[in-house]
Amino acid sequence: METATVHDALRYLARRCDYAGQRDHAGYNKIDTQFGHDLAEQENLTYGQQLAALKMLRKYKVQLEAGGITLPDSIPAPAASEPFRVNGHGGITLRAGQLAISFPSIPPEADRTFLKTFRGWRFDGATKAWLVPLSALDQVSARFPSLPVAPEIGAEMTARQAEAEAEAERQASITQQLLAAAGDLAAPLSPERTLFPFQREGVEKLLRDRRMILADDMGLGKTIQALVAAKAWHQAFDLPVIVIAPVSLRDNWLREAETVGVAIEVHSWAKVPQSPETDFMLIADEAHYAQSGGKSKRGQDFLALAGSEHCQATYCLTGTPIKNGRPSNLFPLLQAVRHPLACNKSKYEERYCAAHATRWTKWDVTGAAHLDELHLRTKDQMLRRLKKEVLRDLPAKTRVLRKAEISTEARRTYDAHFAELRAEYQRRIGAGEIMGGAEALVLLNHLRHAGSIAKVESAIELAQEVLEQGGQPVLFTEFLTSADALHKDLGGELLTGESTDRQAMVDRFQAGISKVFVGTIKAGGVGITLTAADTVILVDRPWTSGDAIQAEDRLHRIGQKESVTAIWLQANGTDEMIDALLQAKQERINLVLQGKRKTLRGVGGSAMDAASEILSALMD
Repeated sequence: METATVHDALRYLARRCDYAGQRDHAGYNKIDTQFGHDLAEQENLTYGQQLAALKMLRKYKVQLEAGGITLPDSIPAPAASEPFRVNGHGGITLRAGQLAISFPSIPPEADRTFLKTFRGWRFDGATKAWLVPLSALDQVSARFPSLPVAPEIGAEMTARQAEAEAEAERQASITQQLLAAAGDLAAPLSPERTLFPFQREGVEKLLRDRRMILADDMGLGKTIQALVAAKAWHQAFDLPVIVIAPVSLRDNWLREAETVGVAIEVHSWAKVPQSPETDFMLIADEAHYAQSGGKSKRGQDFLALAGSEHCQATYCLTGTPIKNGRPSNLFPLLQAVRHPLACNKSKYEERYCAAHATRWTKWDVTGAAHLDELHLRTKDQMLRRLKKEVLRDLPAKTRVLRKAEISTEARRTYDAHFAELRAEYQRRIGAGEIMGGAEALVLLNHLRHAGSIAKVESAIELAQEVLEQGGQPVLFTEFLTSADALHKDLGGELLTGESTDRQAMVDRFQAGISKVFVGTIKAGGVGITLTAADTVILVDRPWTSGDAIQAEDRLHRIGQKESVTAIWLQANGTDEMIDALLQAKQERINLVLQGKRKTLRGVGGSAMDAASEILSALMD
């Protein structure tokens, strides 16, 4: 009866289906069209095909019920020819989709260790049976050849194999349709825009694998690759394209989408939408915003959207997939792309984060371990290319650490501020008060702010030198007061978190109408292109090495024709310590991403940890 119902449902949808050409909710959607029609035309379905068909048909429950068809809850497995019983000699049976292994006596330690190597194993004390995945049958049979195997296991294996083959055929059909819809990727997107060869390879990878972390180096065009892939999804299956991006990048996404010729819905990370009731594809820009995972509302909302049954593809775009070199930051992105490693968080943390209990926390996941293995196991769903690998003609970037020439008056003001903060720090330490990391960070930021103001004069002089040489300087700072002071003296564009005409500012600077670009790192360090300049002055640095590189790479990206100089202005020991910490962190991150080390110790920690360490060194 269940088989007949499934067959009736397949044929009912096929009769109503117009291949998603003119009507919605009439027959199969485009993704299921070929698979559904193929099954509907068959006279008899194998058990595996029945299972695969039932799984697909659940999406069409409303249509089927309107036609008087109610799907069964399950398809009964084919009956075994003879009942199989485990006797005193032991045997291997099927229980709830797993192998249940019973022994005539307690197996030796080596055999128990062997069974524990399978993911999801457990020992059922009530029945004295070891439960392991069905996929382990060949290995288990080879290890224990004397144990008889129940006949229904063979039927189940055959059914699963048939289901897997049917799904593989369906996925191959989807890929063919997507690649056909993408067309000639070497053809110009516009009179001024053609994909680079590595970008064409990236698009094909996105279309073939469908759930990917695109972690290309900053400036390699992750946006355009994702949009070209999204256009293929839209053309092949009429799927809406949902983009989650920082609100400041909304105009840039809309402009790039217009270049590609695809309609998109752009939502900010502050307002991640709920899943639509119809199929869609998802792009997450600056996907490291979700690295807190379930600890933040935006992380929860994003993972719910990416995990929806209607989400047919997810592309996570980020140039910093592992901030601070911590594998724990990668886990939410692996969840979003449904990587097998994301199935068990605690095991992932134990294996790759060296998770353990400490006197301060029950579960510390700030460590890193087995990094070479992590690299190998994630590279199938994480695509990362570096500029030096794919853009050999891109001019070099040089970073210069430069001491700021601070005027006597500015130095006097800073020294007075430093003396005041040092006295307060020593008073509290002398009184036996414990200064937490958060307090240390606040105090250190006061020092950084004072140092930033002291460096403004030197930054202005450097910018004027660039202007005198016919260049267009870009200046980034962490503090609004410094940005305002720079803009007041130099003019040009000022981009802060309060700016509303972000893209217009960029356009004027790129066109040479404005000769100076001043921005805060938070507002201007991501999502914009400033290749009209070849000199960027970082008056201050952020706490995260990836954010510092992001700011530099507004200039050092596709379209840059000159070598780029990034000047890190240093006023004092605070700057020197922070800069050394950032460069050490970046070395750690590179090793993690390249899988060149098994473990990393002694580098990292939060901004609060670093603040406590730096403040202690400065004040003592």
